[in-house]
Amino acid sequence: MLGHRFNRTRVERLAVAAMLFAATALLLATSPVRGDFWWQDAPRHALNGAFVRDFVVGLPWHDPIGWAVNYYIRYPSLTILFYPPLFYAVEAIFFAALGVNHFAAQCAVSAFVLLLGVASYRLARLFLPRWSALGVALLIMGAPGTALWGRQVMLDVPLEATLVASVLGFVEYLRRRRPAWLYGAAGLFVAALYIKLTAVYIAPPLLLALFMARGRAAGWTVLRDRRVVLTAILSLVATIPAVLLTLRFGAVNMMNVTGLAGTNLALTDPRAWVFYARAIPGQLGYVPTVLALIGAAALAWQAAARPAADQTKAGRPVWLPILMLSWFVFGYLFFSAISVRDPRHDLSILFPVALCAALALHRFLPRPTAQASTLALGVLTMAYSLVFLPVPTVRGYQEIADYVAANLPRNGIVLYSGYRDGNFVFGMRTHAERGDVTILRADKLLLRMAVFREWGVQQVDGDQQAIAAMLRQDGVAMVVAQRGFWDDLRAMKWFAQVVHSPDFREVAHFDISGDLSTNDGGVPNGRNVVEIFLPTYPVTPPQGGIDIDMPFIGTRFHGVTGSSAQ
Repeated sequence: MLGHRFNRTRVERLAVAAMLFAATALLLATSPVRGDFWWQDAPRHALNGAFVRDFVVGLPWHDPIGWAVNYYIRYPSLTILFYPPLFYAVEAIFFAALGVNHFAAQCAVSAFVLLLGVASYRLARLFLPRWSALGVALLIMGAPGTALWGRQVMLDVPLEATLVASVLGFVEYLRRRRPAWLYGAAGLFVAALYIKLTAVYIAPPLLLALFMARGRAAGWTVLRDRRVVLTAILSLVATIPAVLLTLRFGAVNMMNVTGLAGTNLALTDPRAWVFYARAIPGQLGYVPTVLALIGAAALAWQAAARPAADQTKAGRPVWLPILMLSWFVFGYLFFSAISVRDPRHDLSILFPVALCAALALHRFLPRPTAQASTLALGVLTMAYSLVFLPVPTVRGYQEIADYVAANLPRNGIVLYSGYRDGNFVFGMRTHAERGDVTILRADKLLLRMAVFREWGVQQVDGDQQAIAAMLRQDGVAMVVAQRGFWDDLRAMKWFAQVVHSPDFREVAHFDISGDLSTNDGGVPNGRNVVEIFLPTYPVTPPQGGIDIDMPFIGTRFHGVTGSSAQ
């Protein structure tokens, strides 16, 4: 009998693992992987991973700063210092194995999607029977919000996965009191901070659970626990480099947090505090959201009914439901207080919501029916996202990069003018055989602005003749220009007149299609055109390298071009 039960348990565990792998594979199979990035930051995150991979391969220890500057000169959509680097290190591993391409970058995200599923299952298992826990995991993985951002090269799902895994490790430490779980949880927490610093919001709920687990009278004895104190100190020390990098190079993210960017609702506006409440039904689904309200009330009642931390209900310590509730509450307040609000930012607080939805079903249905209902809810949510919510794409830039790689002269310099520079620049980096190419951006040569045009733009002095002379001086051998890009600005209008003058001739043009926005220069769901021009005069290499202004970090880069930059 015991052997039969063991075999059944083993088969069930294998079935759970197979379903989590299958869900991850389906999400990957329906992800854009052909250079058709939609969200503008996605190709930049992919390029940052290529930078880490190339740095490790090149080992430029003799002059790492100079190497990095030259890399940026060649691939000027790099944002490696604006964000902590852990996700890019994971990407670099996949790039090393699969080559630098969109598919490899998406595989790196999918690895975190799998981690999210496994950690969600294990954490839900502390509250629910096996098949219900699997339903919660599939609900989290396949929720519309996770399915959208987990099928793009973005940081939000990697952050969500790492935080859920960190909470799982911390809960296991409180349950088992084994130091290895504490160290693992702390390591995962630091890892989450090195993906996005917003992971810091999980610290108060974890500390609250830690004090409650010791009991009312003994709660403060945790301050005399050398393992806990040392782990906390080491975690803080390990975080310092990420904080310093953000303060030095990621000021745009700090401005978004503090509201200095002025791009969203003020904290005094009531809409700021209901933004995510209105977003959650679209992120998780309306049925799970309604069920979650019922489940949260039941969870809160359970915690209130057993106030002593050493007492349990249904074999579950009371600090565990309080941890789940405070996880959501602290996270909700934290993200609501951040000036720039977006439905992808709060994905990491959705686990308690999904868990409460499952608890509501178990509250009112018999156990077998509740398990079947929870599993069905997860499966149907995943199916809905896969079938009815395809990931938006923008197509055409990889084809442009392919054309440039095939036709640009050796050590050639290409000037790009357009909205989606990240798509084009990463497309060029996928051509490993063209490491000699240097890419310049017209907006960096002709304008001086701090990241966003809305924050103010200064235009270079001079007219069409001066711009034409600049292109000759910089040795531009090809121009890739989006038709009508920012032509309301004087300098960009003059630039367009130069490339349409007798100094250049059009050799190709490409339609850009897909889920475009007005920023693309077209109309939603419309199209625009990118044209390619060659100079009609002999091109000579630039003398003394290239200078690029970086006004947002208050510096100016000088580097060399072509194969000499490698």
